[in-house]
Amino acid sequence: MPPFDRSTDPSLRALEALRGYASVIVVLHHFALGFVPGFKAQMSEGLPAYSLGWLLNGTGAVYVFFLLSGFVLTLAYFESGDAKALLRAAVKRLPRLWPPAAFGVLLGYLALRLHLNENVAASALSGSDWLAHFAYADQTHEVSLLRAAKESVALFLRYRTLQFNSNLWTMVVEFYGSLLALFTAFAIAGLWRPARAGAARLNLVKLVLVVIVIGLNLLIPRGFGWMFTLGAGLAYSFIHRRFLPRSVAMCLGVLGLILVGAPVDGQSMLGATLIVLCVTTPGAAPRFLLAGFSQSLGRWSFPLYITHTIGILTLGSFVYVQTAPYGAAVQLLTAFIATWAFAIAFAYPVLRWEAWYLPRLNRQIRRLFAGNS
Repeated sequence: MPPFDRSTDPSLRALEALRGYASVIVVLHHFALGFVPGFKAQMSEGLPAYSLGWLLNGTGAVYVFFLLSGFVLTLAYFESGDAKALLRAAVKRLPRLWPPAAFGVLLGYLALRLHLNENVAASALSGSDWLAHFAYADQTHEVSLLRAAKESVALFLRYRTLQFNSNLWTMVVEFYGSLLALFTAFAIAGLWRPARAGAARLNLVKLVLVVIVIGLNLLIPRGFGWMFTLGAGLAYSFIHRRFLPRSVAMCLGVLGLILVGAPVDGQSMLGATLIVLCVTTPGAAPRFLLAGFSQSLGRWSFPLYITHTIGILTLGSFVYVQTAPYGAAVQLLTAFIATWAFAIAFAYPVLRWEAWYLPRLNRQIRRLFAGNS
């Protein structure tokens, strides 16, 4: 089995770019929910959903995120066969996710505390219920820094409506789903272990592993857990070079793009899986995913995901209200520019933080396990 280089392998580089484009779709999804809710509803039904619906289907993009997490997290284990790779990934997960999520909560807190949110006034013009309720946030509690600090931790513990940055509901799924992916990887390796002596006992262990994986998936709402499980399965196939023919994978990628915009969750899940299957097949990924812009967008994906909702609720909404006398076209264009300006400006510190922090975190995790070996 020929080795591959993570930094140069085209399939892995294309996956990073795919994450970036998925984050753009999430921004478009929320922007449409806020400022053109009627158009968003039309694009979520019937033929529009199965043609260009993927452009505004944030749920489909989130399925892609989760699938990619399951894939990337389990690669090292399947490549090395060392169970410590699973433990390192599990220990690293919370300290990797918490600082950017805490920053996103802080942005929401400052927006509410300093009364920078213009979402209510903007919703009166656009008719968006999502915008009126601060992106469906919990508005029943006082705005305090202590509550924000607690929420930055609690959002990883249980599925709940958030107060300061409702877009971060995915963090609890990401955290538990990541652990599920790592356990799934362990189970997959066990299932393919050859049965020699003690075959009956080994088969019983395999059955138990399958039952546990299924049970854990059922605990995660809306089928999100299956994305992490499928991601681990695709990683196993990738490491062992089990690929579909290139032409077949490309056709499945097109079908996946059609399905990922579907209003039915199961179809969106299938669409996301087919897209990732296509991108991980050698030679099947669209070439633009390897271009410099796409690769850069991949690095910006998580920071933009963290910051963009607050941008819509503050600067985007403010500009939308202020430009109302100039007509809908000007409103939407200027609000769109303002939203992206806010998202990029506040995503940049997160990007720089990750560039400084993640190599150091990785070194500390390696030292921790080196000391325990």
